[in-house]
Amino acid sequence: MQKINQILTRFTRDPKFQADYKATVDYVLNHPDVKAFVDQYEDAISQEMIENSLSKLNEFAREMDLIRRGEQGQNPGFKPVLFLNYNYIDVSYVPTKAYYDNKEKQQQRSLLDNRMMSADVREASLTEYYANTESRKQLLAEVISFLDEYKKNPHRAQGLYISGEFGVGKTYLLGALANALVKLNKSVTMIHYPTFTTEIKSTFADNSTQQVLTDVKSVDILIIDDIGAEANTVWVRDEVLTTILEYRMKESLPTFFSSNFNLKEIESHLAHSRDGGNETIKAKRIMERIRYLAKEVSLTGENLRHRNR
Repeated sequence: MQKINQILTRFTRDPKFQADYKATVDYVLNHPDVKAFVDQYEDAISQEMIENSLSKLNEFAREMDLIRRGEQGQNPGFKPVLFLNYNYIDVSYVPTKAYYDNKEKQQQRSLLDNRMMSADVREASLTEYYANTESRKQLLAEVISFLDEYKKNPHRAQGLYISGEFGVGKTYLLGALANALVKLNKSVTMIHYPTFTTEIKSTFADNSTQQVLTDVKSVDILIIDDIGAEANTVWVRDEVLTTILEYRMKESLPTFFSSNFNLKEIESHLAHSRDGGNETIKAKRIMERIRYLAKEVSLTGENLRHRNR
């Protein structure tokens, strides 16, 4: 049986191997990033060190070329860096700005639950809010004022109850607010209330109702979109909405609402359930909690859904 060094000796004498080896050495030693590193540490790098480090230098050079072409290297999100490792040159990989940006986005996505919202609301931004009327400007100012107050003292910042006609931009603005809040590393849940009241009934099957309510009621910021559009039942009003609002009032957790109803109209809606008749006292108790949690602001203007068709 031949020894490994005998096999290697024969292999390296092959003309094709010698040609490929020379091409690799030329590529590595003429690579601008390798040359820059060698020039930087010329007093500490010997010819022998370069020869002993050719495989690492080749790895570094090829990784850098892939990155420059916008392709994925062997460590996506990381950039190769050369360093002196005793008597040879080695490669390490450091995170890129894109890696940190992506990590931050993933963290923000984990803080935000807005799955019930449309795509434009999920991507909404305060800088793109259509503030073309005094009403829209006033509402935008209210949102910015809330953000400023929330940064100072989260438990003293009061949310908003935004009422207005269909399509005037209530939900979009709240979606933009949600995206601004997760940048402050705050957990935000934005629910479309009619959808939520339908979905929570399905939690009976796996006994997860209380866990869902706990998650919603205890989140840093809760946004209840389109309240008043749900089919109001005694259970939804007393066991779901009241439970959520009672907890958030006691804990002073900012809560936002949007509705086609103003506060007087939503009180009437809550008083009349399809299975409980007229229960004004229960409705008033809920309204006390809503008024504690949120300041009413009316939004007027054209229907942007029709405008953008």
